Amino acid sequence: MKKILSAALLALLCGSGNAFAAGNTEAPNVEKFSLGYEGILAGNVVQGLSSRYWFTNNVGGEVNLSYGRLGVNIDNASIDDSHASLLMGSAKVMYAPVVKEHSRFYVGLEGGIGNVGIEVNDEDALPNTDVNVYVVSPLIGSEFYFAELPELGLNWEVGYRFQTVNIDDDAAEVDLKLDGTFVTVGAHYYF
Repeated sequence: MKKILSAALLALLCGSGNAFAAGNTEAPNVEKFSLGYEGILAGNVVQGLSSRYWFTNNVGGEVNLSYGRLGVNIDNASIDDSHASLLMGSAKVMYAPVVKEHSRFYVGLEGGIGNVGIEVNDEDALPNTDVNVYVVSPLIGSEFYFAELPELGLNWEVGYRFQTVNIDDDAAEVDLKLDGTFVTVGAHYYF
């Protein structure tokens, strides 16, 4: 894991060397609050409300709140309805070494925490169990603005997600590691 992070950081630093030499162009939406959508391209599980803010021309932050629900129909007389839900919040710090008039290229780090609930027949299926999700994601991305509509920002991101699902009950504690690449898209309107 340390080797992957070190290699990714080295590649980003080496690749952004020419970006620092580029002119310091002012991109739109500095010091403006935004509200929008952010979602991982993996179905409809982790989609949510997002807010982004660029503190300076190069440094920004983002917070996300996601909710997903998965329903299961089982042909069984004792189980009528079952579903699992995920509520997750995350925060992201972004640094943009490349800033153009209508776009930014950035690197970032996201961290998040969530909770999973499982219900069968409208009752908690795991009453004495906590299921929590923890996420850390280094990423690269870009945000684009239209010249005619600079308040609208469209973004994409690619990164590596380190995700731990912690299941803690009276009998045992289990940690599931779900690591892998991800692609995210989003749209924000800046006020």
